[in-house]
Amino acid sequence: MNIKQIRLDSFGPYENWMFQSGPNGVQLVYGANESGKTSLLEGMRALLFGGKHKKYGYVNGSLELDKDGISYHLGRQNKNLDFYSPGGPNLKDEPNQLWWHGLDKKTYNRIFGLTLDDLQGVDVLNEVDVRARFFGAEGGEQLGNVVKTIEMSANDLLVASASGKRRINVLIEQLQENKARLSALSVHEEQYVELQQALRASEDTEAEIQNQIKEWQDYREGVEMVLRAWDTYRRSEEARQHMQRFTPPETLNRDAFLGIDEGLREARQSMQMWLDKEEALKPENFDPNSPFTMYGQDIEDLIQQGAQWEQLRRECEEGDAYIAKVKEQLDFSRGLQSAWRKDESVPTDVNWFEGERLSKRLRTAKDQLLYWQGQDPALQVEAKSSESEAVVKDSSVESDKTGVVNNWAHQELEAVIADIADLEAQIGEKGSTRKVALPVWLQRIGGIGAVVGVLLSLAGLIALESALYSVGGIVLLILGLGLFWYGWRLRHIDNADLSRWMRELDRLQQRKAYLEMQLDIPLPKESSNVPNLETAAIEQRYNEEGKQLQANYDKALAEWQAWIPEGAAKSLNEDDFFSMKHEYDQYYEQLRTIEGYEKRLEEHKESLRVIEDQAVTLWYNLGIEAPVSPTELKRIYNQYKNFQQQMIRWEQKESQRKSYRMEYDNWHRKEKELLLEQKALLEKSGLSGANEYRQKLIDEDQYKQWATIYKQSQVQLELLTPEGENKDLFYRRLREGNKDNWNDELVHADQELGARKDAMANLYEKRGQIVEAMRALGSDQEQREAIQQRKELESELESALEDWATQVVIGHCMERAQQSYEEESQPKMLELASQYINRLTNGTYTLDMWGLQDGLALLNERGDRLPISHWSSGLADQVYLALRLALAKVFSYQVDALPIILDDILVRFDEDRQKSALELLAELGQQQQIWLFTCQQQVYYMGQAIFGIDTHILQRA
Repeated sequence: MNIKQIRLDSFGPYENWMFQSGPNGVQLVYGANESGKTSLLEGMRALLFGGKHKKYGYVNGSLELDKDGISYHLGRQNKNLDFYSPGGPNLKDEPNQLWWHGLDKKTYNRIFGLTLDDLQGVDVLNEVDVRARFFGAEGGEQLGNVVKTIEMSANDLLVASASGKRRINVLIEQLQENKARLSALSVHEEQYVELQQALRASEDTEAEIQNQIKEWQDYREGVEMVLRAWDTYRRSEEARQHMQRFTPPETLNRDAFLGIDEGLREARQSMQMWLDKEEALKPENFDPNSPFTMYGQDIEDLIQQGAQWEQLRRECEEGDAYIAKVKEQLDFSRGLQSAWRKDESVPTDVNWFEGERLSKRLRTAKDQLLYWQGQDPALQVEAKSSESEAVVKDSSVESDKTGVVNNWAHQELEAVIADIADLEAQIGEKGSTRKVALPVWLQRIGGIGAVVGVLLSLAGLIALESALYSVGGIVLLILGLGLFWYGWRLRHIDNADLSRWMRELDRLQQRKAYLEMQLDIPLPKESSNVPNLETAAIEQRYNEEGKQLQANYDKALAEWQAWIPEGAAKSLNEDDFFSMKHEYDQYYEQLRTIEGYEKRLEEHKESLRVIEDQAVTLWYNLGIEAPVSPTELKRIYNQYKNFQQQMIRWEQKESQRKSYRMEYDNWHRKEKELLLEQKALLEKSGLSGANEYRQKLIDEDQYKQWATIYKQSQVQLELLTPEGENKDLFYRRLREGNKDNWNDELVHADQELGARKDAMANLYEKRGQIVEAMRALGSDQEQREAIQQRKELESELESALEDWATQVVIGHCMERAQQSYEEESQPKMLELASQYINRLTNGTYTLDMWGLQDGLALLNERGDRLPISHWSSGLADQVYLALRLALAKVFSYQVDALPIILDDILVRFDEDRQKSALELLAELGQQQQIWLFTCQQQVYYMGQAIFGIDTHILQRA
């Protein structure tokens, strides 16, 4: 039978959940912890057998089954069964009654539906239902059914209850009523004689029952004696096995070794006592060998530098913050310079002497050129003839003079206009920045932050005593002062730069006006076409002088532009030399100030580094892992002072400590002497160590104890051997017997004795009734009818008692026959289990089927026996799994191949045996469906690689 589909409408964590199985015989379902695997297993059990789960209640769901090629629907809604084949009528019987010969849920759970907790143990082999169904293959089940039928028949005849309504109980009750009726009637002579005969017959019956009671008592005593002898025999066998484990006693000097051992124990106890006394002299938490002894002076030296250390750390932190702030301000002022470009750095080496010389030379050449232009002869002629030429000023003027001066003036004017535009743009940008920056409120915020920082530092040092608050206050103080200084500098730098730029703008405006005036002067005009030799000579000299001055100016301008340093504005003229040099000197003056401060700060850091190196070395020598800090130094110094005080107290007890140490040394010497004696004794005995010698003595004691037990058991067995019975035969009977069978025989004998005693009691009761009837017997018709009824009742009761006794005897015989049959059939199942064990352990073990009377055990490849007490938990799981699979296989031969449901049974298997188990399950799955739940991913991936296994991942709706 196979499960094709599972549907759980309501059961535990499952609501409207459905699962479809695969085509293969093994369905491997992987799910993490708390994913509902065990709940699904319980749901499948409940759907197959019904019933109410103790945690989840009744199940609501269905199974789609396939049995012998026919589909079935098995559904349950609380207590209601919905069982049918599609297209067929509803089936009223449960599946276990219809298909599995009344297999109950408990037996199914013990064999087919297993969790890891259900797996452990072999007690399942002793359960009656399991034995009746699985050890009785090929006919044993019929024997079990016959035994049950006989027991039921016997119970139908008689029950041991005063209110029972079985046949014999009813007859006895009717007979009692009849005797009561006869007692009420008159006495008749003839009936009196019959009563006398009945009285004599009861006496004969009593003698017969007494003989039976004696026979059963003798039988019971024999069985009881065997049981008493059995316990003694098992104890003697156990003692003999233990004697075989321990070697016979060797010749060991027990007294000498124990004396040395006791002396060593005493010496070590005394040594420990004197050590404890010496330790008690030490002050609490004091170690005279502490590193404080060696490095105390280093602590004293370093604590002297504590104030300097703290000051240096504070100055270094403040200096780093100040330098960072000043560099930031220097970069900001660098961007405000007009003579130097922002995108390039200021050169470190500039030949200002050469620059000043070139600027003066350029200025001289420029002034000479301008002066030459003012001495133009044409201007003087024009001044004399200005009135005469006023009439014809609208006429066209032609000039033969070269445009050298005009070209230069145009170029100079364009450069000046570009510089004016740049300077106006800078002034406008600076004005907008000033409006946004608002340096005044920056100074106010900085002042408030500095005051709060001071208050926070004082609170941390005085009130809260917290370094964190002090450090925070100092940081806030530094930031407040820096912000205040930054606002002040913005106000003053902005004003100075703006004033300088305004002056530069006025100068450029004047230069522009002058150049424009020069360009508006008209060129000289010839007054006459008549050549004037003197005028021509003057103009020729004037022109030659102008060419020479222009050449000098161009050369001076080229040398000036070539000299302008890299990073300076390319539009600078000779008048910008001093402003450029002023900005350069101002920048490097600030830079040198920062470098000087950095040098002094580096000296402070070097001093701080020297002190901290000393502290790191001291920390290492003292074994301290805390960070190096003045606060930690103070804590260490306090510990050192405490250590000095404890050292003084320790030195005051030096004499007492020396006496304790002397006692310790005396016992230590004695210990060494005893160890030498022990070593000599061990060499003499050929043993490697004292523990081995001690173990040999223990083994010797155990051997003697078990030998004593064995001898006592043998004496008791001789006393328990029945008279007239051969001792060897009695031992053989004990060795080949079974205590469980003897206990059953004892119980059966008790039952038979009880039945005979009950019969004797009934006989005594019947005799009393006869005597009573003889007294009150009458002679009328009613009396005769009552007597007749009594005879009929007595006859019917006798027949029923014979039937009951026959049923009891037959039941006892059939039970013995069933036990014998089970013992013969059991090896068939065990042989199959042995094969499975061999598969699961990769050929390492098989089941010891011929030593089961000594307990369940395994045989390894060499034939050595491994009892159950030596099994690991994983090996035990593999053996118990093999037994369950064998029982399930035997059941499939008899009735039907039920689905096997296994929940996390491979947890304690290693990977190789997990693979072997999966391969075995895949092989069994070809004839019988197997459901395997697991929470191990490696089992899931391993199952994917094995043919015949369908893998699923459990997903709860």
